[in-house]
Amino acid sequence: MDRMDVIANANSVNDSENSDSIEGFYAANAILVTGATGFVGKGILEKLMRVCPRIAAIFLLIRPKRSQTLEQRFKKLLDDPIYDYVKEKDPSILSKIHPVQGDVSLPDLGLSPKDRIMLTENVNIVFHVAATVRFNEPLNVAVNINTKGTARVIQLCKELKHAISVVYVSTAYSNAHLSEIEEKIYSTCLEPSAVIDICEGGNKMFIDQLNKRILKTYPNTYTFTKNLAEQIISSNSDSFPVAIVRPSIIGASHEEPCPGWLDNIYGVTAIFLQIGKGILKAVTANRDAKLDLVPIDYVVDTTICAAWHITLHRDNKPKVYNCTSNAPPITWGQLKQMYTECSRDIPMNDVISYPYCVIVSNKLIYSVLSIFLHVLPAFIVDIFLILRGKRPMMIKVNKHLNQLLAAFSYFNTHEWTFHRCNITEMTMKVKTLEDSDIVKLDMRDMNWKKYIANYQIGIKKFILKESSDSVKSVRHQSSLYVSKYLGAERDIDVIMVKYFGISG
Repeated sequence: MDRMDVIANANSVNDSENSDSIEGFYAANAILVTGATGFVGKGILEKLMRVCPRIAAIFLLIRPKRSQTLEQRFKKLLDDPIYDYVKEKDPSILSKIHPVQGDVSLPDLGLSPKDRIMLTENVNIVFHVAATVRFNEPLNVAVNINTKGTARVIQLCKELKHAISVVYVSTAYSNAHLSEIEEKIYSTCLEPSAVIDICEGGNKMFIDQLNKRILKTYPNTYTFTKNLAEQIISSNSDSFPVAIVRPSIIGASHEEPCPGWLDNIYGVTAIFLQIGKGILKAVTANRDAKLDLVPIDYVVDTTICAAWHITLHRDNKPKVYNCTSNAPPITWGQLKQMYTECSRDIPMNDVISYPYCVIVSNKLIYSVLSIFLHVLPAFIVDIFLILRGKRPMMIKVNKHLNQLLAAFSYFNTHEWTFHRCNITEMTMKVKTLEDSDIVKLDMRDMNWKKYIANYQIGIKKFILKESSDSVKSVRHQSSLYVSKYLGAERDIDVIMVKYFGISG
């Protein structure tokens, strides 16, 4: 069946603006999601499929890869186990999901004329999630994807004949150089158009000079280019309601689609994985600094509700939602302690050594510790691997580990105050809806210990593909590490307190 027949009624917006429920708002509307194969995109897709069965259609902008066609990527996406419950509950929902070949890094989003017409005729709501999330991405690449890519999506939105709302997923750190961040769009001393022109010019010397100038203020190209994208949206969104959702550090799911769901090893997850494996023994951070960690399902629910909120409460400028934590505060030191304990109670398979990690704020001290706790052990393990006729790997792992820590260190050592007026207002409005229980916008009842335990289970299940049945046998294996490494752990504690005044 032609997908135009499937979505024949998608452009009849129905009574969305008079809806008294989230499900009713999305009924009979067609959605476009960019970045659908990413973590947040998958979460949005799963949630809409599960709680909005009357939705007209969901179009997924998917970029084909050299090794995979559009159809293969689409099949792989829907084969993810997180969609199993939805497919079992309502198999017919799959007929409403349509892949569209496109790429935000290409002119006109790489859309064919036929697909562009189809989208402009039918799409009502847009979730723009696609981005490169690599902190160390070359400036010209980050600008093309994050900034120009957003401009291309906004241009498409201007052409939509039945648009009712557009939601852009940014980052709470798009203005990380500020300690207090309001729910508004901040300008930069560099105009987005000027940055784009320099990057498109291709002059490496100019791009490098610009990059150096940017990194004097912003921690990386990711946060800077997301800021530019917000400015572009602000300048080009007078014809439709727009929301900008700014999540802070996104972690595993709290409850939905299941506790501990993950699909990537960025940020905190990568640090947890290396600590749990017994590879990462020291981290440079301010142990007393509060971190802002939000579960993926909280981000998804905020994003879905934002589309409803801006449509029913129109404004003449984009409404910004700082999707940050209002849970009981937790520091980096507390998080480290909770996770190391959890990684011993729920150990991973093939642990290199007993999970243990110290936090230091002094970079010189960290460098010294890193030599003894990371470099030398990696060198020794690689020698054993070579002697056994295997390929050395730990020095390479250690190199990637240093790159990870260097990229993330800014967020370990700084603390921000995020204003949340718009989020609070939206939460109060959502509570009046008939189906307010299908979304969770408030984290004040967060149990961090339980959440971190589910996080560890999620790493084992979704990242390492380890069976839960293996925990008991691995726990016995880890008990051997206790007797073997406990003395070393005490020695490290003594050294840290005696010579550096730091407790692990």
